[in-house]
Amino acid sequence: MTEKEAYIHEWIREVSKSKPELGGLAVCPYASSSKTLIVDTTIDNIVPEPGYDVMIFIIESFWRPDHVIKWVKHYNEKFPYYKFFEDLSGRDTFIAGVKTNNEKYNLILCQSKQKLSKFRKKLAETEYYTFWTEDYLKEILGDDYKLLEKSSEDE
Repeated sequence: MTEKEAYIHEWIREVSKSKPELGGLAVCPYASSSKTLIVDTTIDNIVPEPGYDVMIFIIESFWRPDHVIKWVKHYNEKFPYYKFFEDLSGRDTFIAGVKTNNEKYNLILCQSKQKLSKFRKKLAETEYYTFWTEDYLKEILGDDYKLLEKSSEDE
C-alpha cells in the first residue's frame, strides 16, 4: 500500500466515526463497510470499475478547483450510471462544523448512482440530513434532493 492509499484509508476511518455534532452519526455512515477502490491516476484517465461501492481517484495536486469541477462535470456526463464528486485539498468542507474533506490530496470520488440513491434513501429516514446546510444538500444530493422532500411529506 502506498503512502497516499494509507492516508486515504485513514481518512475513510475518520469520516466513519460517529460524531456528537451529527447526533451520533458519522460524516459518511457507510464508508467503512463499503467496498472501496483507491487509484492514483491522472485527471484525464478516470474510468469507473464495476463491483465497487466507491472509487476514489487521487489526482494531480496542481489542478485549480475550477478545473477539477469541470472534469467532474465531464465525467458525470460521460458516465451516466455513476456520480462523480470532487474532494479538493484546498477547499475545506463541513457538516455541522465537522470537517468532511481529506485536506491533503485532490480526489475525484465515483459511485454507482443506483447504489448511492439506495443509501441516501435510508439516510433520509434518519436525522442525518438535518445537519447539512441547504446549499450543501443541493450541491451533493443533486437529483436525489427529492428524497428529502418525500421523507418530509411522509411525516
